[in-house]
Amino acid sequence: MDILFRGGAMEVGRSCIEVRSDKSNIFLDCGVKLSEDNPEYPVFDKIHPDAVFVSHAHLDHTGSLPILSHLHMHCPVYTTSMTKAITKELLRDSLKIGIEENRELPFNKGDINNILHHHKYVKYGEIYNIRDFEYIYYDAGHIPGSASIYLNYNNGKKIVYTGDIKLSKTRLTKGADLSYCDNDIDILIIESTYGNRLHPNRKQLEKEFLNKVKETVERGGTAIIPVFAVDRSQEVILMLNDLDLDVPIYFDGLGVKITKIMLGQHPKYLRNHKKLKRAFSNTYTVENEERHYVIKDLKENGGIIVSTAGMLNGGPVIKYISNFWNDPKSSLIFTGYQVKNTAGRILLETGKLPIGEMMVEPKFEISFYEFSAHAGMDELRTVVKKANPEILIIQHGEEEAINVFKEWAIEEGFKTYTPKLCDRIDI
Repeated sequence: MDILFRGGAMEVGRSCIEVRSDKSNIFLDCGVKLSEDNPEYPVFDKIHPDAVFVSHAHLDHTGSLPILSHLHMHCPVYTTSMTKAITKELLRDSLKIGIEENRELPFNKGDINNILHHHKYVKYGEIYNIRDFEYIYYDAGHIPGSASIYLNYNNGKKIVYTGDIKLSKTRLTKGADLSYCDNDIDILIIESTYGNRLHPNRKQLEKEFLNKVKETVERGGTAIIPVFAVDRSQEVILMLNDLDLDVPIYFDGLGVKITKIMLGQHPKYLRNHKKLKRAFSNTYTVENEERHYVIKDLKENGGIIVSTAGMLNGGPVIKYISNFWNDPKSSLIFTGYQVKNTAGRILLETGKLPIGEMMVEPKFEISFYEFSAHAGMDELRTVVKKANPEILIIQHGEEEAINVFKEWAIEEGFKTYTPKLCDRIDI
């Protein structure tokens, strides 16, 4: 039995792990790594997976699924119903953006439809069987519908793939279910996005964020809030619902559609379905043809705009930034992690931003509040201690975060691997 890392090793993006036994060959996720340059995909060869187990809908875990269809690697794809619904929109949006940017993509609309046709639903906590193992999905607390995946092989090996995980609850999610730790775990494959740092106090961070929005609006500016379509969009409008300001909260981009999808799925996937519904009803959603009028209103009266994309790699938020970057009364307020080489990361590191053909130094205030749907360093260590695996495999993180996590794990006595791309671990 062996584990091959086709992506997501010593990096954040293109997560794809192959687990091979004598009778089965499965993929854990199949994502893409997005950057300002060309996307990077998992390393594929002629091995045909028997199934793909998807942890959640984010493109760094699902963005390469259509490639399997394009390569005629047809197989069932196991997800929660929420994950499938969100994945459908994210894949179609990524294709649309790729076409608009004249990128040469390794899949087409037919491939997306085909892979969605092969999706099979999984419920949390139920035992399923396939070939030589049984599997159970547990709520990972990362985003609605996300899962950690427990694999129990007939040869006695028990593997847990955490996917992206968060233990503490947020306004949107309930926090991770670690019931799998009650089993004797042989191998724990864990993410490490924040393997080297703690998260700030959530309540204090929310207070500071809302104060910054309020300050901006009260001085007559526009608070531009870039958000991820999934999870962060919804969390931000939930937070803004606490503000008592006499200005509209405009909501633009893919996050609007994703919010509608979340509200249309089973309430069990959300911490509080009613609160999200109320917060969404208190926003003004923006259609393409209305954007011009919204920008005019914001210039005249100030206000709040919540829009994708969260790392400034496209989306309507670019339109708002291009209209307000020269306004010192306004603010650009980041709400999440910025991956290396994205426009958001470059702006934070250099103070410069590409606007069309120009590289500008924005005059608006730039703030960063690191809300996270990932476990912090302390939570990751809690998962490891509770699972108490014979073998710990650390992936899905930048090199520094992985190395700090690894040093701690070795000191704690865990047999630890930090694989690189295409590394294989025999177990």
